[in-house]
Amino acid sequence: MIFRRIVYLLILLAALFAQLFDVGYLVHYLFILILLLPVAGLLLSLPAILGCRPRWVMPAVIARREAQVSWALAMGNRFPLPLSRVSFRLRIHNRMTGETTVYRREETGVFPGLSVPLRLPTHHCGYLECRVERLRVWDCLGLFSLPLKPPAPVSLLVGPVPVKAPPCSLPEQRGAVLPAPKGQAPTGEEYDLRGYRPGDSIRAIHWKLSAKRDQLVVRELLASRRPVPVLVFDHLGPPEELDHIIDQTAALSLALRQDSQPHEIRWAEPVSGTVRRFTIEDEASWLRCLTAILSDSAPLQGHSIWERPVTAAGEDPIFPVHIRREEEHHEEP
Repeated sequence: MIFRRIVYLLILLAALFAQLFDVGYLVHYLFILILLLPVAGLLLSLPAILGCRPRWVMPAVIARREAQVSWALAMGNRFPLPLSRVSFRLRIHNRMTGETTVYRREETGVFPGLSVPLRLPTHHCGYLECRVERLRVWDCLGLFSLPLKPPAPVSLLVGPVPVKAPPCSLPEQRGAVLPAPKGQAPTGEEYDLRGYRPGDSIRAIHWKLSAKRDQLVVRELLASRRPVPVLVFDHLGPPEELDHIIDQTAALSLALRQDSQPHEIRWAEPVSGTVRRFTIEDEASWLRCLTAILSDSAPLQGHSIWERPVTAAGEDPIFPVHIRREEEHHEEP
């Protein structure tokens, strides 16, 4: 734009000096035409400028790490008129790592329907917020520019890459009380005793013990069950270590979902120390959890999930599984 303005000023000065050596009317007309040329170019370009409608072209809003993301900014127009040039600044912020990437793009000879390809950094996991700033369009001569309202900010989830799930064997735990089958008495020695409640089967009453205690006592079966796995990790550290942790968490969660095993994922917010808990039962709940993982800030240092004991949220027993960094061995606490 500066080069074009300099060229125009030189042409205008040349037309002005020409009048010193020639007083003919043609020279005066030429000077007036050159003087009014920028105004005419702006008026001719106003329909194309005012009719420009930028929009995002996003084939996908979730991508794997290191994947090629083909986003673009499409410059639509209500009128079939070209523009001299379009320029804008793209700001990309990773909410998890805190990294911010800013670069400027310019396109000349912008025709209606042109898509400007964009580069998105996907070398680390995270929640990318993409924002277009300082969007400007030029007239046909490239001398004047007008600001244009950019499209609303959008986001991209850069998720983990598929890896082999770490080994995790869940121990069985005795002592889960299950009601006796309706109309049947518990069999075997694995049962518990409790007081009679309305609705209990008569066959489940322990008559000998009821006679001794002078009150009705009911037998209930004891069954073995697997505790709820709780995947825990520290949401802090360098981006490379977090990438490995998220990869391992995703792989282990997928293996548990394929085994129809509900589980939890927990981590502590590094700044406040608040424990974040998510129950994973299906793909939708995993996606909500992954979005939270990639959205939370991950500084290099902060609170650890192991600063306090990992306890059960309800009555079901739990089995904590520590997702460790790449240089550490995967061990169960």
